[in-house]
Amino acid sequence: MNTRLATVVLTTACLLALPWSTHAQNPPASMPVAQAAPPRQGKTMPPLAWSNLDPAQQQLLAPVQGQWARLKPARQHRLAEHAAQWANLPPARQKIISDRLSRWAQMTPEQRRQLRENARAFHKLSPEEREKVRAASEHFRSLPPAQRQALRERWRRMSPAQRMQWANQHSNQPIPMRPPARSGH
Repeated sequence: MNTRLATVVLTTACLLALPWSTHAQNPPASMPVAQAAPPRQGKTMPPLAWSNLDPAQQQLLAPVQGQWARLKPARQHRLAEHAAQWANLPPARQKIISDRLSRWAQMTPEQRRQLRENARAFHKLSPEEREKVRAASEHFRSLPPAQRQALRERWRRMSPAQRMQWANQHSNQPIPMRPPARSGH
């Protein structure tokens, strides 16, 4: 494993260790993917009151209701548009989305920043490198909880140099990092 790949794998492992990462990166073809609203040129959007959302949107966006008034208006409108599309998805898919929103709402700003950074790094990988990271993540999630915890503890005790050395020596094994959404919980 080259150093670039090892570095990116280390930074993206947090993102991919989340149970929903496979679907987030490659939703099934039968599953519609919501698109962000096109930016409005030169116009600022007015805030969108929670009470202006329809009941289906409110139900899907319930995990972020407590933060709704603090969101930027553009983000409110984007979420409302997505929720309108999500309302047409099967209940199982809606639950996945709701769970993701709940995890996001519980994250600290630093955890969110790290997750965004990891996602950017993951998307910069070649398709082959992404597949290696996905496979390592899937393998890690398939391990028994006690073994995953032992790997996480061992990983935390390593210095950054030791982590890089381990990643280079064990390129076919999962990187034992804790997902950002669950750190401190």
